[in-house]
Amino acid sequence: MKRVPALLAGRTIRGPESARLWIDEEPYINFVGCNYLALQTLDELRTAGRLAVELDHPWSQMRSGAHGGSDPVFEELAREGAIYFGTETSVFLPTGYFCGLAAVAGLHSLFDVVFIDELAHFSLYDAARLSGCPVVPFPHANATALHEILRVNLNYGQRPLVLTDGIFATTGRLPPLADYSQSVSEFGGLLFVDESHAYGVVGSNGRGAAEYCNVTEAWHAGTLSKGFCAHGGLLPCSNEFAARVRSLPPVRGASAGSPVSALVAAAAMRYAGAQSQRREHLYTVGQQLKTGLRGLGLDIVDTPAPITAFIVGKNANMMALQRSLFYDGFHVALSSYIGSGPEGMIRCATFADHSESDIESLLRALRQRL
Repeated sequence: MKRVPALLAGRTIRGPESARLWIDEEPYINFVGCNYLALQTLDELRTAGRLAVELDHPWSQMRSGAHGGSDPVFEELAREGAIYFGTETSVFLPTGYFCGLAAVAGLHSLFDVVFIDELAHFSLYDAARLSGCPVVPFPHANATALHEILRVNLNYGQRPLVLTDGIFATTGRLPPLADYSQSVSEFGGLLFVDESHAYGVVGSNGRGAAEYCNVTEAWHAGTLSKGFCAHGGLLPCSNEFAARVRSLPPVRGASAGSPVSALVAAAAMRYAGAQSQRREHLYTVGQQLKTGLRGLGLDIVDTPAPITAFIVGKNANMMALQRSLFYDGFHVALSSYIGSGPEGMIRCATFADHSESDIESLLRALRQRL
């Protein structure tokens, strides 16, 4: 793919990743980013952040739960995570990048070979490599291929660990988790889902892709910086597994995280759990965009995710489309991220503060250009 200067190079951007951004002090209807529930400006989150400062909580905390004792701030977040995800407890991680590392380290004695989607996130590949076990990629979101690869690559008595994203960040695709779970069970193994782009967004309770696919046996974790618009990562689990994970290097050797971020994340989960209509509206505007783009003849992945991606010709065509939209007040991404292909693709995120008229405005602009 030919590299050219980025559209935003040298520009000043203000505002959270939500339906509106100010670029060089001009307002744009924004479709770039990952903070899908658009919670950043809510009083509930701002109050939590202010309270953390007023109570003299530090910006960061080095204490680790592995050394005994407890911190009321992180305990509050663990409780809110447990309530939201319906588990005994949860483990707060200083960054979502640690989610796969912490979970795989905690499960280490329960598997012998790692199988990973070829388009999985970098953090899952790091977790797989650091496990010290053989790592076998499988074709993207292909349950039939996974089953055959498990059959061919597992020796007698070996147990698989299958790693996958719950929602793939570029396309919004959900993998066939129910089929994965069936295959994993057949071979006596485990399934771990990185729910970073799914937490708060899909599933009847907003618990992610595993919930959406009605898969109850999968292990899962994810960042709080996407749907929940907070900071850090979360691993919902049992008390026993939490104690084990906290004693292992990915957690024990790292900062405990930011107490300020922890209190904001707890507030975000409380709000999201009580305001399901926000998630429902997010789904509505996401599907409105997908339906409209299909009406323009574009090939759009069928997904409940607030991510809509498409390809129009070559990279140069899409770059011209992106720039044309930009100068008309629409900010969309020309993505070269995982799974975008050699020419890239236009990726549009929808946010819970988008209106249906915002979506129609973008569709109207695209009709004039395609």
